[in-house]
Amino acid sequence: MKIKTLLKSFSVASLIFLFVGIVLLVSTVKSTHLFQLLKPSHDFDYVLENGIKEGDHIKGEIYYSYGYFAKEETYTQKGNSRTPSKLSGYYYIIPAGDYGMAALYVRKSDASVMEKVTDETYAYIDGGSAPTSSLKVDAVAVKMEKKSASLLKMFREEIEEFGYTDADMEAFLACTDGTYLLLEGPADATVAYAFGGVSLLCFALAVFFFVRGYKKRKAWEAKRAEEWTQV
Repeated sequence: MKIKTLLKSFSVASLIFLFVGIVLLVSTVKSTHLFQLLKPSHDFDYVLENGIKEGDHIKGEIYYSYGYFAKEETYTQKGNSRTPSKLSGYYYIIPAGDYGMAALYVRKSDASVMEKVTDETYAYIDGGSAPTSSLKVDAVAVKMEKKSASLLKMFREEIEEFGYTDADMEAFLACTDGTYLLLEGPADATVAYAFGGVSLLCFALAVFFFVRGYKKRKAWEAKRAEEWTQV
């Protein structure tokens, strides 16, 4: 297979789709947890029994919650001014391992379900029935301090409100990979899957147009060689 033939098999369409696919894949990897989301996942039962580690892919139903400790608001900056802040989600505390705790990001649209989970959790702690409500998640465990130093501060302050000491919180870390972890998703997962899928489609189209161009090029070379032979 000649290098010259391969290079001339690339059409404008194949190069465009290849370029778009690379750009989309790189931007998706940088802005989401695409590779981690492609890893085999663990469910919440696993988290309760074994704790959680940075990079873990957690997928399933969350049925325990200790309530939210922070809100997320978004806005758009326009020069020296900005649009009014809009509530986009909440950060909840959930159990991890035998005695650890982690944070979970919950979209505003899912907050009512998570509040029900929280109410049922505290009712269960007070001697009631086990929670029947749950929230489906598809998330990746990341270091909370990487997300926001203020988020970590509010997380620790909320745990202190529960009556735990600094020594208790240090003990919690044995269940969370030696650090404070946040489960990000499912919005991030949706974006990662969507853009990852589009990038793969672009690569497939690039291959399709390349193969088509290669076949045409080989046919042209064969015909030209035949013409030269006849001469």
